[in-house]
Amino acid sequence: MSLLKPLLLLFSIGWGTMSHLVSAEVLPLKLAAAEDVEPYVYHQADGNIGGIDFDIVREIMSRLEVEFRLLSFPRPRISLMLQQGFLDGLLTTTAYNDQGTLGDMWLSDPLYISTVSTIVRKDPPPTGGASDVLPCIKAGILRDFSYRFPNLDLSRFKNPIEVDSAEQLVKLTMYGRVDCAISEDVTFMYQARRLDYFNDLKIVEEIGTRSIVIALTRRIIEQNPGLDRRINQAIEQVREEDFIDNTIIDYLTPETH
Repeated sequence: MSLLKPLLLLFSIGWGTMSHLVSAEVLPLKLAAAEDVEPYVYHQADGNIGGIDFDIVREIMSRLEVEFRLLSFPRPRISLMLQQGFLDGLLTTTAYNDQGTLGDMWLSDPLYISTVSTIVRKDPPPTGGASDVLPCIKAGILRDFSYRFPNLDLSRFKNPIEVDSAEQLVKLTMYGRVDCAISEDVTFMYQARRLDYFNDLKIVEEIGTRSIVIALTRRIIEQNPGLDRRINQAIEQVREEDFIDNTIIDYLTPETH
């Protein structure tokens, strides 16, 4: 199974010149991210902001000549600030799962598809056959992550262990504290690579997928006619140029980040 399963159905859009994507009238946008979530949006060692989502959205907005400020807050505060008009939108929806608030916003075409899977420690050494995969009785899960998928019933697990970070989830799995981890693939494997456990873990079952998008308030879309169309055009363009795929691969490649 590919960790980077994309990604997406490509839409057929006619392209004009780059000037068709540019809007100099849009004021700098105040976009929020739900705290630091590596490798999507986070503060790097040098103090600068980086990450898969940040790099993708920065490229898209640069092509549109739209400036934005990135603000990082806990999820509940983001919801409140969006409702009160203090924010213009979300950089991406990777770590944000307030479906009620999202239902009132404009959502872009998908940047990519996020996959959530069951991940286990590799059995040493495999002998072949389904018996090599131990049953998952005790699962490790991320606190505050939305596990609302049609084919997932967390109640079937005996006392799931909740942790705050993917790094903790990797360690629980490697140390045998849990039989399996249920996690978003890229986040988990990014941390496994950082901890030098990447080759000791394997994905055994896909739980579900969800589209990662840019979300803007209806107010911003109404004040800037055509901005929604231009953003989707720019997304299509960077997808066709493999910018998104290459950005994800770059962050999962050792020694690059």
